[in-house]
Amino acid sequence: MFGCNHHHGVCGRVADPENLTVPLCKAKSGKRFKVACVHGERGLCARMAALGIYPGAEMHLLCTGCVRVNGGILSLGADISDKILVTPST
Repeated sequence: MFGCNHHHGVCGRVADPENLTVPLCKAKSGKRFKVACVHGERGLCARMAALGIYPGAEMHLLCTGCVRVNGGILSLGADISDKILVTPST
């Protein structure tokens, strides 16, 4: 429901250079992003949604692995942040 079935190569396709979709682990710290999709199984997508990370949600990447979502700060491992695809927030 909250995930996407795209492989990183598909989600990462560039339609507009300003809207590049990248895994969160490769995004630049200090910037704001919008979640494009969570690439994973149902359990992972449900857990991320419970934490406020779902398509359309905005987050601020504080540093590698640390994000601010809905006023809270979360620490995500590299294996999880690799599955969260984001685009720059406008």
